[in-house]
Amino acid sequence: MKKTLVAVAALAAVTGAMAEVTISGFIDQAYNTTRSTTAAGVSTTQTALGPNAIGQDSLAFGVTEDLGGGLSAFANFNLIGITTTGWGATGTDNGSGIGLKGAFGTVSLGQGYSLVWQNTAGSDASGWGTGVGNVHTVGTGFGTPGGGIGYTLPEFVTGLSASIEMGPGEVDGSRNGNYQGARVAYSNSGFMISYAMGQYRSTGAATEWTTAPGVGNVAAAQEAITTGVTSSISSLTMTYDFGAAKVYGGYNSNQSGGNSNQTANSSTLGISVPLGAITAGIAASTASYRSAAAATVDVTGTRLLAKYAFSKRTSAYIQYGTAKISGGASATGNGIGLTHSF
Repeated sequence: MKKTLVAVAALAAVTGAMAEVTISGFIDQAYNTTRSTTAAGVSTTQTALGPNAIGQDSLAFGVTEDLGGGLSAFANFNLIGITTTGWGATGTDNGSGIGLKGAFGTVSLGQGYSLVWQNTAGSDASGWGTGVGNVHTVGTGFGTPGGGIGYTLPEFVTGLSASIEMGPGEVDGSRNGNYQGARVAYSNSGFMISYAMGQYRSTGAATEWTTAPGVGNVAAAQEAITTGVTSSISSLTMTYDFGAAKVYGGYNSNQSGGNSNQTANSSTLGISVPLGAITAGIAASTASYRSAAAATVDVTGTRLLAKYAFSKRTSAYIQYGTAKISGGASATGNGIGLTHSF
């Protein structure tokens, strides 16, 4: 929920135009417990206080200015931090930047999550949190978050939207690290379908390709891909809101251009049900990772989120999830927390 600051007089004196400044934020804190078991059967339990299931702790400042003739300017500065560990490592994240909006559409420059990430997030009935069981994350890492330029077309057809983006790799003497993406979505009478794709040109870093996910405290396995080659990412999301319940489905695919054996695919199905002040959602996901050596790792996960809304801004929630890797490692996790937005 945004709070508007009375800054019209001060801004008008400088810019000669009226502007509106807002401050908004979000806090998610929970008591979390994760039990991880390795393929050898060794189990460890970790407890922690921090964000879990709903989103990131953030503090955002935004301003919009009417430039006349249907044209407006906007700027946002979104600070991301962890309330329990302090804000010493604070960084800007999704939504930080500046842009123009008019009959031509919207142009923005700044920091943001990729269109593939946003598309995938919309397919998760359990709230797209970080808890155990959320394995449907294939392909969302490339270009996310990162600095770049985005353009959203005007809505020529009711319910139809389209956006494109590009991010420079900022590597001297090459186009390595460059990212391009696009997304198209259509919604009508409770139904929504969207497709996003992206391409990423490798810099050759060892952490660019994940061939097996981390589960609980079990670390992820990663490989490098050949410098200069392009990996492709795609994401399909469909939802339908019946009123009494909302169903979710999604599929992601990731293909390395450096080696045809390096692939990753995932899918998810879920449902959320509102029951007065309570909303419960469950998502079941599967993912398959294939390394350059043609070794395959499969992962299954299930995640449940139930929240109770004290108001439009404050909620309590419980989260429970399980995940299992085909090699034998597994994890369970749960959290009890509170969220507040302003």
